[in-house]
Order: sequence, then C-alpha cells, then structure tokens
Amino acid sequence: MSNLHHTPTVALAGNPNTGKSTLFNQLTGARVKVANYPGVTVERRTGTCKLPDGSPLRVLDLPGCYSLTARSPEEEVAHNAILGAYDGVKSDLVVVVADASNLTRNLYLTMQLLEYGQPTILALNMMDVAKERGITLDTDALEKELNVPVIPLVATTGEGVNTLLMRMESLLLTPLVSERKPGLSNTDLTRIERILQLLREHKLQASWGHAIWLLTSKPAFAQALPSAVSTELSVEWDSLNTAPQDGPSLSFNRRVIVTRYAQIDALVEQCIRFEPPDTASSTERIDRVLLHPIWGLAIFTATMALVFQLVFTWADPLIGWVEGGLDLANNGLHSILSDGPIRDFLMDGLLAGVGNILVFLPQIVLLFLAIAILEDTGYMARAAFLIDSMMRKVGLHGKAFVPLLSSFACAIPGVMAARTIGSHKSRLVTILIAPLMSCSARLPVYVLVIGAVFATSEPILGVFSVGGLVITAMYFLGLFAALGLAFCLKRTLLREPPPPLVLELPSYKRPLVRSVMVNVFRRAKVFVTQTGPIILALSMILWALMQYPQTHMDPTTREARTIELSKTMSPETAEQIVRSEEDQLNLQYSIAGRAGQFIEPVIEPLGFDWKIGIGLIGSFAAREVLVSTLGQVYGVGSDVETDSIALRERLLADKDPETNAPRFTPLVGLSLMVFFVLAMQCLSTVAIVRRETNSWRWPLFMIVTMNGMAWSGSFITYQVGLLLGG
Repeated sequence: MSNLHHTPTVALAGNPNTGKSTLFNQLTGARVKVANYPGVTVERRTGTCKLPDGSPLRVLDLPGCYSLTARSPEEEVAHNAILGAYDGVKSDLVVVVADASNLTRNLYLTMQLLEYGQPTILALNMMDVAKERGITLDTDALEKELNVPVIPLVATTGEGVNTLLMRMESLLLTPLVSERKPGLSNTDLTRIERILQLLREHKLQASWGHAIWLLTSKPAFAQALPSAVSTELSVEWDSLNTAPQDGPSLSFNRRVIVTRYAQIDALVEQCIRFEPPDTASSTERIDRVLLHPIWGLAIFTATMALVFQLVFTWADPLIGWVEGGLDLANNGLHSILSDGPIRDFLMDGLLAGVGNILVFLPQIVLLFLAIAILEDTGYMARAAFLIDSMMRKVGLHGKAFVPLLSSFACAIPGVMAARTIGSHKSRLVTILIAPLMSCSARLPVYVLVIGAVFATSEPILGVFSVGGLVITAMYFLGLFAALGLAFCLKRTLLREPPPPLVLELPSYKRPLVRSVMVNVFRRAKVFVTQTGPIILALSMILWALMQYPQTHMDPTTREARTIELSKTMSPETAEQIVRSEEDQLNLQYSIAGRAGQFIEPVIEPLGFDWKIGIGLIGSFAAREVLVSTLGQVYGVGSDVETDSIALRERLLADKDPETNAPRFTPLVGLSLMVFFVLAMQCLSTVAIVRRETNSWRWPLFMIVTMNGMAWSGSFITYQVGLLLGG
C-alpha cells in the first residue's frame, strides 16, 4: 500500500453474539493488546494482521452494542472510537459483523453507520446457521441497495475471511463513502440540515449521523461545542419538546428509530427469502430441554457444579506444580546465597510476591477455559436466562451467577468474569460483592481455628461434627452478606431498577479451539502483565513492613538460651528454636508488629490481642498468610501448616498475664472466622478490582465497606457470645 502513509485501522463493530470476537481472533491470532478505554471500565482489544499485499493492518475490536446512541459505556466507546474521539484509535474503515440469521435486528447498527458516511463493509456472519434455518440472502442485491461491500462469512471455520481481507484492502486504497439520508419527514430533515450547516461553518464533523446524534443527545453535551452551535441546538431541543409535529405523535428520537426500521424492513423483504425447514432445527430441539423449567435448571445445576469442580479441585495439581517450581527456586537461592538481608529479600519478598501472582494462574486459566467453551457453544446465554429471575430479587443481573460461583474458588477470576455483564452498575455491584464469597484462601484459617478449638467437641445429635457445621455456617454467612450488600448498593450508591436481561440466544455450535485458546491465553496474559506488577509491589511492601526495623537478641542472652535448651534436646533443635524465638522478637518490633500493638485497642472488643493483630496485618497480603504469620508470632516457624499441632498447642496455651485465662477460646476463634468471612484481605483482589473498575475509588470503597462489616460482625459475635456466657 504505497499510497498509505500510516498503518490503517479497521474497527470491528456489531451486536453481541454475532461472532465478532471470533472473527477478530481469526484475523489477529494471539497478536493482541488489551487495555481499558480511558475513563471507563470497557475493554479495548487491538491486534494486527496482514492484508493480501503483505502490508500491516491494525484491528480494533469494539464492544458489542446494538446502536451508536451512546446510552451505555459500550455504546459510548463504540461511537467515540468510530468517530475518532479517542486519540490513536480512529478507524479508517468499519466492518459491521452481522448475524445473517437475524438480519432485521443487526442491520440497525449498519444503517446508523451509513448515516455518518463512514467507509463500511457489512460482514454477514453465521451463513451456515442462516442456511440451516431456511434463510437465503441475495448479497448482491443487498450490496446494491446499501452501496457498501457485503461479504458472507462463517467466522468459526474461516470461510470468507480471505475475501473480506481483499475487500478491506481495496476499500482502504479507494475509500467508498456512501452517506445515507434518513427517511424522515421534510420538517425533521430541514431541522437536521440546519444543524449540518452550522457544523460545516464551524469546521466540525458533519454528516446526517452527527446531526441526528446531537439532536438526540442530552443538552449537557452542548457545553463542549462552540456557543453558536450550542445555542442553535438549545433552540432545536426546545422546539422538539414543545412544537406539534406533522405525522404521528412520536418523539424525534422515536421517529428516527421507526424510519430506520422501516428502511430495514424494506431491505429485508427485497433481499431475503425465508423457507422454514420441515423439521425443527437442532437448536430448537436442544432448547426444549435446556430451557425447560425443571430439566433446564437440573442441567444448569450440574453444569455449574462441574465448572466449580474444575476451578476448585482440578486446579490443585496445577497449583502444586507452580508451588513446586517456586520451592525449587527457593531452594536454589538458599543454596547459592549466604544468609542475610539480600537472601531474605529475594526469597521471602521478591519470590514470594511472584508466587502470589502465579499461584492464581491455574484457577484463572481453568475458569476462563470453561467460560469460553460455554460461550462458544451458546449455553452461557441460556444459563443466564434460567437464573435471571432469582438474581433479580436482590437487584443482580442474571449473568452475575458465574462470577459469584467462581469466587467460591477465588475472587480474582470471579471479578474478571464480571466482564460479561453489560450494565455498568450491575457489573460494579457484582465486582464489589464477589470477594464476600468464601474463597479457598479462607480455608486454611477455618481449618486452623476449628482444629484448635472445635476438634474435641462432641458431634451434634451424635452425627453432625461441630467443625463441619461451623464451616458450612461460614460459607452461608458470606453468601448472605454478599446478597445483602448487593441489595443495599442497588438501592443507594448504585441505584437502578433490576436491569432487564437483554440477550441473544445464539445457535448452538462447536467451540472453535483456536478462538477458545486465544481468549484463555489473552486473559492469563492480562492478569500477569497488568495486575501482576501491582500484586508484586504490594507484597514486597508488606514483607518489608514485617521485617524492618530489625532487632536481635543480645549475644549473651542468645548463648544462654541455647545452652539451656541443649540440656533437653539436640544442639540443632535448640539452635532452631532460638532462631525461631529471634524471628518472633524481630516481628514484634517490626513496623507491622508495632502496628499490631497500636491497633490492639481497636480489635480488643473483638476478642483479639496484638499477636492476632499482627496476623491480621499480614493477612492483608493474602488471607492464608495468617497461618504462617501466627507461626512466626508464636515461635513455631513461618513454614507452619494449617494442621500443625505445635501451633494449635501454642494458641491454646497462650494465657492472659493478668487473669491467667486462655486467650484463644472457641468464642475468639468464632469471632476470628467471622472477621475473615467479611474482611477484604487480599491485595491481589484489590489489584484486579483496580484494573477492572479503572479507578482506585471502588477498591478503596470495597476495603472500607468490607472491613467495616468484618469489624461489626466480629464485634457482635464476640460481645453477644460474652453475654451468653461464652
């Protein structure tokens, strides 16, 4: 492309579930960059491919939307990216990916684009599905009527992609601009022409589409326009709201919509022939079972149980491999480097921070593998339809079930899965309540506490173990707290009526392996490259807070203590115990240790002392860190396991120096578990929420809200327990 002085950009636009992302993956493969658009939580994906002549082409995958009216973040992004409002993403060409089996609805976006005079190609995807449904499209007639190239496609197999690339190359070399005039009344056309003239006089973007958009936008938008244009717009807005109209009594916006669909109906009648098949399609036959009020819910439950098993259990071996690799790296550093602060930093700070990133990868990969398969087969839309009525009772969207369910394994993939929710406020609510699901990181805390204070309790009714009932209660507490918080948010900060579930029920199809793997790889890469640095930095900061300033035993005291212990045990064991006691002393005088003592008055009403306070501070890196932190505090060691008898014995043996009463009672243990159910104690989750919301406002809100709930819940548990004689 010798006459092109820059790398051209083509934008892929289209309704949700038209195969747009599949086409994007076919064109770009894994050559993709992912980021958020400035100021919004909508994801921007850009990739590269080569045109038939070998020249590069940048491909921008716009969020799925039904129109360019800009009434949602997705529509706003699509509108602005197509028209060049975002620096660096202006498109030279727009490819509208339409579902050939449902063309009436899909052509609306195309009609809008043509009103802007934007160089456009209409890609009719899912031609195989249209054929199965008895739909025959006259693409030549459609191309003639629209005056834009029309390319039939089957994106899942790649059929038609090469033809599309050739037409894109041709259109980029010789742009074909066809500005379509809306079929409105003379009165409305005159009004639009006045705005067009003003835009041209002020050298602003001017087309039928621009003028219509300005007339249907909110008046506040006029503040960014020259005063003459904004004044004229204000006059027109007043006229539209007060003056009687010729024709039916419809608003201007409604008249525009009606005339567009009238044009679409005429096109469809002229260019499409429909011959219903003699028998029901495979999609209809499957839907009779999967959407059945009884069998459908049973299959849904089994499917979600399988996904939950996949993420929660099957990831364990993969996590074990990751941890094994980290252990090898740890051992290697231990053998290479001599004892000292550099080795401590590399092993316990840097490598542990890397581990906090990589240990989540298996769950993220498996969750998004399951989601990608369910989406590609067409089942995900059915699942959301089935569960929507139950979720709406607390104001949640039907699509929130997958993020919340996966959060029982880990909140990080759950938060990332909320991307499937179209409503901005519903997506935010889902993100904010996902960490309240009792994730697997809480289990070590439950196991430690139950093993220490409930293991010897008699079974209730001789059958039900107290420990099992306590864990079950913790899971239900997190679930009810999440639903309650969602209910409150939907009626206060994120107020909106329960969003209608507007979704397509696409035809069933086999997942495209390449597309699935590209999506999974992209999600994993985003987590590692964009969220990973935040997790690593926060983990290293917390490590430093628990290490410095350092203090050491007086050499004389240390030697005397070693000699004393050597009388009853081997010198190696005595040395190990003294080293552990020195670590405990160092932790006590570190910044984190002093912070634990500083917050003791705040956590004392919860039944906690400064030692547990240090554990709480450490657990903000990751909940399960509480166990190893308490191991250091009680002199057992930082590599202690949840089933460590030594740590349990130290907890139970800890006495109040004034009353000589046990500090760690069943009531304290219960209060601690309630705190862990409700508290926000995972830096990794905070980092991913920061990325998904594109702001620190909501992560900070989540930290304050959840930790406030945790303190209140723990306070009520402990104080009521004391009143009841606990």
